[in-house]
Amino acid sequence: DLPIALALAAGFARGAINTVTDSGPIYFDGVTLLIFLLLTGRFLQQRGQRAAADATELLFSLAPGTARVIDPDGVEREVPTAALLPGMEIVVRSGESFPADGVVTEGRTTVNAALLTGESRPVETAEGEPVHAGTLNVQAPVRVRVEAAGSGSRLARLLREVEESAARKAPVVALANRLSGHFVMVVLVLAVVTFAIWLPRDSTAAWDHAIALLVVTCPCALALATPLAVSMGVGRAAQTGIYIKGGDVIELLARPGELLIDKTGTLTLGHTALVEWHGDQSAKAMVLTLEAGSSHPIADGFRRAFAELVPPMAEAVSHHVGGGITGRIAGQEVVVGSPTFVAARATGADLWRERVADTLTPVLVAVDGRVVAAAGLGDRIRDDALAALTALRERGWRTTILSGDDPRVAGAVGAALGFLPDQIIAGATPEAKRDAVAARRAAGRRPVVMVGDGVNDAVAMAVADVGIGVHGGAEASLAAADAYLTTPGIAPLVAMVDGSSRTMRVIRRNIAFALVYNLIGVTLAMLGYLSPLVAAVMMPASSLTVVMASWLGRSFEGTDTTAGASTESPVTTGWRAAA
Repeated sequence: DLPIALALAAGFARGAINTVTDSGPIYFDGVTLLIFLLLTGRFLQQRGQRAAADATELLFSLAPGTARVIDPDGVEREVPTAALLPGMEIVVRSGESFPADGVVTEGRTTVNAALLTGESRPVETAEGEPVHAGTLNVQAPVRVRVEAAGSGSRLARLLREVEESAARKAPVVALANRLSGHFVMVVLVLAVVTFAIWLPRDSTAAWDHAIALLVVTCPCALALATPLAVSMGVGRAAQTGIYIKGGDVIELLARPGELLIDKTGTLTLGHTALVEWHGDQSAKAMVLTLEAGSSHPIADGFRRAFAELVPPMAEAVSHHVGGGITGRIAGQEVVVGSPTFVAARATGADLWRERVADTLTPVLVAVDGRVVAAAGLGDRIRDDALAALTALRERGWRTTILSGDDPRVAGAVGAALGFLPDQIIAGATPEAKRDAVAARRAAGRRPVVMVGDGVNDAVAMAVADVGIGVHGGAEASLAAADAYLTTPGIAPLVAMVDGSSRTMRVIRRNIAFALVYNLIGVTLAMLGYLSPLVAAVMMPASSLTVVMASWLGRSFEGTDTTAGASTESPVTTGWRAAA
């Protein structure tokens, strides 16, 4: 705005002097028209910027705009969500999203909370249990007492974090801002030079040409070239299901780097299923009994596999974190757990362990100190994993598996997906994952990207240059993530990388246009071929051109985030508690 303000002040001052001295042209009408043209250009420019922001604001449409409130007399009425207050009672029907955070006061249903928690299966919800805005009521109508609505809801807090993070400026944006500052100083010097060159010939022309130079070289186009393209990229990525929290993410992903990727739930489906059973068939019912109260994925796999069995009664059931479960059934001591855990309590563990494929997680069953059965549970590789990883490697990315799973299991997955042995890090704790990411960041100048879905990935994602949370991820990992994929699978990673590269090309094109435009404008003004009014038309036209170039430029639109899916992989992988 500084060159424009100086141009207007100079025109007004020159017109005032000529009015008092009754000599030379009066600039007041020209200044008025100049202001009109400038404001018209600003209006069109802001219209384009507003359209760029609309896509990002679509994030806030995740919660419904209205709610059904139950009055004290039992009458149901519909009100805007913004009118909800703590203590109000609302009814949410089956298939509707909850408009506010609250507690169920009447009814029982299942709630799909994948938006907030990453849990892919609906959760049973009864009276007295909390529900959150944006989650989906799947099964039956319920009444809810509102505890937080609008900006106070859990969903709004998460989206506010995304919105605040989106204000982070990419290094290229900061560079453009610094360049604009230097550019203004150069323009002021050139305006003085132009005035000095033309003053001996014609004082009126000197004023006209200097003012024209100040107007035509407004750095608006240069200042808009980068942030507007980034804003459009972030908004269009959101429309395709890729949520990016800041422009720096786009700049980092536009060039190849180190990609460290979690295995369980990221490269694999994250669903455990019983694949193999060796040994005593009668032990299945015993396993079902002991695993009935466990929340571990392996227990869930057993429960689904043995759903038709009738479990016997058990006594003295004890859960050992990271090991297994022990209990007494019909007077027999039963142990179910990992080979190491069972080997410390029974004989024959090593021989039974060898019966289970290395790609599966082994679980042994011992009765009265002797192993009688072995089970292998697995997790299938995602259909799109191989195609997506191949595409990323072709684009120059170095890929590494960073998993907390058993080395043999992670190795089998890595081999199926084209990883070399030195590109597989297994058995990693959350701290080890963090250290692995930090070491790669310290080792080179290539961006380091961590992709994961669990709480154990959150620290590593926070340390990485870019942390990416995948669909179905835990809320802790999503909070630490710089970007979030709402589409299942890792094919959206390819779309994110390609979209970031295209966005950076738009930025470079905008900057080149702004510099060429200003070079031409300065030349015309200094040579005397440009009047202030023509300059006033050119200036907003240049800004509008940058706006339209960013608006129409191809970045993430048209991206198929499901493209590249390979045929279904028969490989199954094991599940460890640390994975």
